Amino acid sequence: MSIKQEEYSFYYKVKNESARKRLGFKAGFFWCTAKKQSLALSRGELAMDAAGFDEADFARPVRVHFPVENDIPPEGVFDTKFCENREPGGEDGKTLTLIPGAASA
Repeated sequence: MSIKQEEYSFYYKVKNESARKRLGFKAGFFWCTAKKQSLALSRGELAMDAAGFDEADFARPVRVHFPVENDIPPEGVFDTKFCENREPGGEDGKTLTLIPGAASA
């Protein structure tokens, strides 16, 4: 019996301006392959903790479309650089788009 796995990607916005100033970034990104979204979210929390961040500093993660780009972070790593020049947008609000005027990496 094969279990269908799916790629899950999440955008973690920093909760407020105070946390943004303290942390020095506006959002984080995480993706992994899992059989359920709940497992992917749990892995995201573990990766965030392993990277030294507290989930209390972030709003509830938003599932975004898996970006097809050359500079996507490694699977299972909570990354804060990937979102420096991207934010959820597009017609559905769940496609990571380049921020106007931001240079791509």
